[in-house]
Amino acid sequence: MTHPPPLVTLLFSLVLLLCAQFVHSCSPNVTFTASDRILANGVRVDLKGTSWFGFEGDRFCVEGLDQRPLPDILDFIAQHDFNALRIPFATDIVINANTRYPRNIDYTINPSLRGKTSLQVLDVIFTEASSRGILIMLDMHLFTSGQSKGLQPGLWYSYKCNYDQWGNCASVYPACLLDPDRVCTNYTEQVNKDAWSTLVQRYKRQWNFLGADIQNEPHEPASWGVGGAAYDYAAAAERISNDILARHPDYAGLIFVEGIGNTPIRPNWSCQNFSGSSPGATQYWWGGNLEAAKCRPLTLSRMNKLVYAPHQYGPSVYKQNYFSSASFPSNMPSVWDRHFGMIRQYTGKPAVMGEWGGASSGQTALWLDAFVSYLISKDMRDNFFWAINPNRNGDTPGLLMDWTLAPDLVKLNLTRTLQPHPTRFMVSGNSICMSSSSTMATMVAATSSTTAQYVITTATTGAPDTSSSGISSTVATAVTTGVSSGPCDVSITQRVSNTWQDGGKAMTQYAVVVENFSPKPITALSLATSSTPTQFWTVTQNTDKTFGLPSHMTNLAPGSQFEWGYVVVGTSVVTVRSPACSSSASTAATSGGAPQQSTVTSASSIVTSTSSTTGVSSGGCPLRITQTQGSSWVQGGRTMISVNVVVQNTSSKSVSSFKVRFAQTPDQIWNVVANSDGSYSCPSYTNIAAGANMQLGYNAYATAPLIVTILSPDNCN
Repeated sequence: MTHPPPLVTLLFSLVLLLCAQFVHSCSPNVTFTASDRILANGVRVDLKGTSWFGFEGDRFCVEGLDQRPLPDILDFIAQHDFNALRIPFATDIVINANTRYPRNIDYTINPSLRGKTSLQVLDVIFTEASSRGILIMLDMHLFTSGQSKGLQPGLWYSYKCNYDQWGNCASVYPACLLDPDRVCTNYTEQVNKDAWSTLVQRYKRQWNFLGADIQNEPHEPASWGVGGAAYDYAAAAERISNDILARHPDYAGLIFVEGIGNTPIRPNWSCQNFSGSSPGATQYWWGGNLEAAKCRPLTLSRMNKLVYAPHQYGPSVYKQNYFSSASFPSNMPSVWDRHFGMIRQYTGKPAVMGEWGGASSGQTALWLDAFVSYLISKDMRDNFFWAINPNRNGDTPGLLMDWTLAPDLVKLNLTRTLQPHPTRFMVSGNSICMSSSSTMATMVAATSSTTAQYVITTATTGAPDTSSSGISSTVATAVTTGVSSGPCDVSITQRVSNTWQDGGKAMTQYAVVVENFSPKPITALSLATSSTPTQFWTVTQNTDKTFGLPSHMTNLAPGSQFEWGYVVVGTSVVTVRSPACSSSASTAATSGGAPQQSTVTSASSIVTSTSSTTGVSSGGCPLRITQTQGSSWVQGGRTMISVNVVVQNTSSKSVSSFKVRFAQTPDQIWNVVANSDGSYSCPSYTNIAAGANMQLGYNAYATAPLIVTILSPDNCN
């Protein structure tokens, strides 16, 4: 193994020392749970994920390893701030683990994988991803390897259909499926339960095992909450999930459950308002229909493990009827509200976008922009983009143009806009530390007024041995340049996000964060690059070829930031010339008014982990409220924030009912019930044991968490 030069080691040690001031927590173990957000050791996690497919195919391995070394691909993922991978697999490679070997690896560039079975290659991916701070979610995508070339299962067991005269699957019966060896296997519910148990047992000691996506894209003839034992996917999902949790009480990961597809017309369907008289009148994506969860939510033996994971796609995948609306894409938010957008409100659980994507052109480009804006407005930023694989001949081209690792800059920009500050995980000795991306950028800038090098996505232990492949590790570079002085202080933090060769030219891609440190709004900017960009995004170009505020921003509010990017031949630095600022400091109203700011940002760029304890009640059952501000964005020209609220029972008695009142009515609120007097009550099923807590949340037009008053709790005993 090669050793880092002393300077890099020294700087890495400095970063680890500084980490102690900025990380949320460090621990030898990580336990993932879910309230209305995903948490790691009780701290909110912001997921920016992508899928890497191939293990579900008939070559028994992720794609790309015949063209690139494994470390290169994982480095690309980490360097672009993706902190999670969703890896699809077929049940076949689990139940035939000893005989399934990859058929698509070039062992001259991946010599360490020679002789390994498919699952042993997955072992290596887990380890290499761990050293880069990347979480892994496993997805039971298919039963038989390569099955996507035939029939993708709609149910959780293998079956065949009895078709009616219209070609609909009127009923099903269990049946076997041929595997690549032409062996016909019955994939019963028990077979799939056992496969999951095998994988959980294998990987539950890996700190970066995020969770199990128990079945990919259930669809017709699957139902939700009705249809009997053969069709009710909600009941099946509970059985499979609870089986995992029962067999593995020490499982630290999560359970991800997708929706179903179009809902068959069956008697006694009462959970959703089906807007038509025939199947297909209301169209859903496979795995994307969670509408019935409003009245039939899932119940697991450990509810803090449950996450809903719907799928959504645009017109390039299939022309759903709502894409033909004259009001497209303005009609889409009401569709998404119905399909999955209400999950947190009705169930108190998070919805993580398990798959989304499509071509970045034509009508689908409009869909992608509208979809990202919708998820931001709902504070549903956690996602897994489909996929890193180039897939240029398919309907869902991915993050890569090809396996030279040339990026699709439009896709990278979309994912960066949706999740600008993903949680960073760092392995330090025997501990795993967490921090926000924006915090780490600030920390790095603080190490030097000119140039600071840092290593975040690799660890000092368990790092890949690159000596045999001739691939050197890339050290990300953050450069703070042109910090202005005077009445309008602006800081520029630049880092290398990717490098590649194009026709013999060395190309460099940069991500640049511009932050306003002054008490006044910035109304104009002039940012100069030392090399002429070949591409740039999320910024406007001035007549003198410098760069200014993004077109959607009228000003950059005090304490706020925006991120833009560009590509050059060779290298470049950014300098900021004297910015223009308003003649007076910005004043934000406390009851919903906000500076006119048109940027989507994390609250950490304004206030880091804003927490306020308000309305501590007294009496027989004292309760304490702690609020934590999450993300913020601009909606209709006004700043909206998302706030998580923890209600803690500090008494020696259990509390089954209480009321709270907000100084300002939230725009959206979940996990509580609205009362006629303007207050809110806990749900009827609530029982907060002594010393325990419950969580609720809200979105509000404000710049800081609202004042909350606890009205005297009752029903405590």
